[in-house]
Amino acid sequence: MQVRRLEHYNIRTTKFDETVKFYDDVLGMKAAKPPMMEGDWPPSWIYDDSGIAAIHLTPVDPKDPQGSYAKISQYRGGEPDATFHGSGAIDHVAFECEGFDEIKKRLKKQKVEFVENSFPNFNLKQIFFKDPNGVTLELNFR
Repeated sequence: MQVRRLEHYNIRTTKFDETVKFYDDVLGMKAAKPPMMEGDWPPSWIYDDSGIAAIHLTPVDPKDPQGSYAKISQYRGGEPDATFHGSGAIDHVAFECEGFDEIKKRLKKQKVEFVENSFPNFNLKQIFFKDPNGVTLELNFR
């Protein structure tokens, strides 16, 4: 397995519109809808000047943050007691990787629980797991 680069970080936010506006106004970054999301999904990927979606936003309902986040985060092993401010707003850190089968074997050998996702239309496989500090890591394999 080889980690090639940091891919993006994700912010879970109860201040979605304000956050999009901040990154647009302050840093000149532009938000767009994630390509794999269907339906009425908001423009929650924020792109840098090179065309990389460096920041992903997880919109959380401010009236029911725990409930709405639990629904959103199911596919990666949601955190029932998530916080939505300061460093606690960082949902996960993602890395672009190689060696999908190798990392799965290593995680199993080390008895690390993980969630696996596949998006065949985008030639993308993902593995989510937590580090010893409880930080969720996302490994992306293309």
